[in-house]
Amino acid sequence: MAKRRISDQQKRRIENIQQKRREKANKNTQEKEQQLEKQGLGAEQPGQVITNFGQSLIVENNNQQLFRCVARQNLGAIVCGDYIIWQQSQNNDGVIVAVETRKSLLQKPGFGGKLKPMAANIDQIIIVTAVQPEPNPYLIDRYLVAAENLPATPIILLNKIDLVNDSNRQLINDIETEYTNIGYQVIKTSNVIDQGFQQLLATLESKTSIFVGLSGVGKSSIINHLLPEQDIRIGALSEASGEGTHTTTSSTLYSLPCGGKLIDSPGVRDFGLWDTSADSILNGFKELQPFMGQCKFSNCSHENEPDCAIKNAFNTNKISARRYRNYKKMLQEYA
Repeated sequence: MAKRRISDQQKRRIENIQQKRREKANKNTQEKEQQLEKQGLGAEQPGQVITNFGQSLIVENNNQQLFRCVARQNLGAIVCGDYIIWQQSQNNDGVIVAVETRKSLLQKPGFGGKLKPMAANIDQIIIVTAVQPEPNPYLIDRYLVAAENLPATPIILLNKIDLVNDSNRQLINDIETEYTNIGYQVIKTSNVIDQGFQQLLATLESKTSIFVGLSGVGKSSIINHLLPEQDIRIGALSEASGEGTHTTTSSTLYSLPCGGKLIDSPGVRDFGLWDTSADSILNGFKELQPFMGQCKFSNCSHENEPDCAIKNAFNTNKISARRYRNYKKMLQEYA
């Protein structure tokens, strides 16, 4: 179904509403900050943002204690996964005074088409697909392009592997073989037969990861399997925020038993391609990298030019026909 277009007048109305909300939030935050400063603030210390409850940010210190904080003005959007510098008040609240440089930032379109930050400092993107509903290789390739350009290491997770049968076995085998040959790690999991979770945990160890994928592929059941004490953590976050249990609408960072970290973000299913370029799309197809710079023309668009190295690679079966078609489709759709 085509997206409904909004008029310029509607865009202006939406922006005015958002601006008023921002101004109100900034005023409330400034008042809270002034109250905390009157109480006296301690020394600056490092921390990490675990989640965002509206105007309150939940920060974890080096001892894994949780504190409700507000941010100083002009720090920009602060999101789950950000490493920050903060000061603690006498009543165990705090003020964020600086944000460390990010190594990556996951964003999605917000109101008016502007990009909305969702999570920061992600090492790995776990692309979750499933035997049922049937995997969509074009969607997987879109996620791969987005991950390569973030940049973050993409890992493909084939879930519900217990549902493989004679009608879908060839497709599942082809997907696993193709992406493995390109150089991507493919993990096969199943809650029903308890398969693949030790391999998944080993992959998540010492990394900050986030799951992406459509509804119905089993992300929630995998996360519940990995985080048996998730409800306890949610309760602690809610107590720290004082604003109830609505982590289901916020990106939230959890510490895994294996030592890694996992960001659970309900809105991340919309993560994909936008505001991209032909170069970014090409960068997302790693098997095409060896052919870059080998075309006859330096400004080759890899469309109709003679002696195009990428087209020649396709014609000589050096690259996957399906991946090449998806590359061309993405150029038409997004570039």
